[in-house]
Amino acid sequence: MKNEELTYQIPKEWRESTKILSLYPPIPKNTARVNFDIYDFEMLFNDEPTNELIRTGQTIGCFYIESPGMRSLLRKLDVHDFEMLTAASSIIRPGVAESGMMQEFIARHKDPAKRKYLVPEMKDVLGETYGVMIYQEDVIKVAHHVAGLTLEEADLLRRAMSGKMRSHSAMQKIIEKYFLSCKNKGLTDTQAKELWRQIESFAGYSFCKAHSASFALLSYQVAFLKAHYPAEFMASVLSNMGGFYSAAVYVWECKRLGLKMHLPCINKSDYEYTGKKDEIQIGLMAIKNLSRNSIQKILDERKKDGEYHSLADFLIRTKLAFEETSILIKCGAMGCFKKTRPELLRLLDIYIHKRKILNESYNDLFLHETFAMEDEVKTNINFSVEEICKTEYETFDYMVTRHPLYFYRSFAEHSSIVKARDLNKHRGKNVRLIGWYMTSKRIKTRKGDIMKFLSLEDTTGTFETVIFPREYEKFAEHTMSMGPYIIDGKVDENDATNVVVDKLSVLSVSSVKVADQKDSVDNKYFGDVEKIREEDFMLLEGIDKEKLRLAYAS
Repeated sequence: MKNEELTYQIPKEWRESTKILSLYPPIPKNTARVNFDIYDFEMLFNDEPTNELIRTGQTIGCFYIESPGMRSLLRKLDVHDFEMLTAASSIIRPGVAESGMMQEFIARHKDPAKRKYLVPEMKDVLGETYGVMIYQEDVIKVAHHVAGLTLEEADLLRRAMSGKMRSHSAMQKIIEKYFLSCKNKGLTDTQAKELWRQIESFAGYSFCKAHSASFALLSYQVAFLKAHYPAEFMASVLSNMGGFYSAAVYVWECKRLGLKMHLPCINKSDYEYTGKKDEIQIGLMAIKNLSRNSIQKILDERKKDGEYHSLADFLIRTKLAFEETSILIKCGAMGCFKKTRPELLRLLDIYIHKRKILNESYNDLFLHETFAMEDEVKTNINFSVEEICKTEYETFDYMVTRHPLYFYRSFAEHSSIVKARDLNKHRGKNVRLIGWYMTSKRIKTRKGDIMKFLSLEDTTGTFETVIFPREYEKFAEHTMSMGPYIIDGKVDENDATNVVVDKLSVLSVSSVKVADQKDSVDNKYFGDVEKIREEDFMLLEGIDKEKLRLAYAS
């Protein structure tokens, strides 16, 4: 009998009856209206504008990579490919950051001479991450290959570190097993303890690599959209009610991108924000105190019988009440009628209260007289810039016509003030800046001291300020204001968007009284991310201007 290769064939009846089920349906790839496929990963990862946007940290509005800390990390790591963004998505997590290994990873990434390994085996296991554990899988690899635990024991250790093991006794056994195994592998007590410190401080907050990669992929996709379709992308961000920041931050990010923001318009706006080319039309959804039913009525009537030709035409067709119509006038949504806002408000008063145009008994036999009236009511008086901006804030929670710093331009334009866009020219130097509040974060140091990070912006860009504990003792109360802040400090050598604060003051504000909490170094710690709301504080002078200062309240 000849020796023949034996092969196994699945019986025919089995093959015909077997169905392989898919857990998820295929990803829809409709490119009929666009000239790209967002799931073409080779295209995505090699797109230079996208990589440049990520590398420079211009990622406000982008999923997961828009926070101040993440944008700073992107710049420090010079992230320009998918693999490094995956790593960045993990090392920003508290475990890696608080263990000190995030800074270590950055240093080793920049300088190959600093890529030292606790034990030689770690180079083989963690070579691609320079000997730093940044993924959950790294705990298993180190525990198995370096500490000598079995794969089962290594995974038990990972689970224990992440809080998934409830039994204290079982946890203790794993710890004992770990140190015994390290001794058997020839590790010194110092090496075993340091390795344990890294595992313990990091494992409970870490991502698995697949999780980090999925976050990085989505971040890449949205960064691509921002790089190539900024108007459409930012309009979507605003329509989705933003992300890490308030709507005001995204509005002025649009301005810095060179996009033109158009006030809501009853003839042009949809419900949501819409973007095209280099323009964004603010949607009617942005108008506070305008009901969804009223918005839908405006849109339906416009779709049915075309654009509105006059205030009287609008009132007769929509039957909107005085209050909501006046809101539309004040915020500029009826600018399409080519009349000043005071003119329209006067006409509205006449139509509603004198002509009773909305009454069911209104006789439209003399409708032509009503329409003709709009040519007769004239005034040269219009809202001032201050009034327009105040109305925008009251209506949208942000200002469009001017940035809040416009009202401090005499100071902001002084030659001694450095612009955010020019900070790169001042690395390692002392500077003075003026900035408006974006967001803030307070943290406790290892010694228990409190320090603070303030994210600020001017009309040219954004920057981050670091207030260390000693300075925070002096300026804590001022940091509860919206600004504008006067910052004296030193620009970071490695990241020019970071400024270490030496002195901080709030322009034109003598004192700040906080209603619910007083931000000081000896008060209760409130958490990581602070939210400042209008009711939380009262400024003791310049009340009218302070309403403008609150435009960026989250």
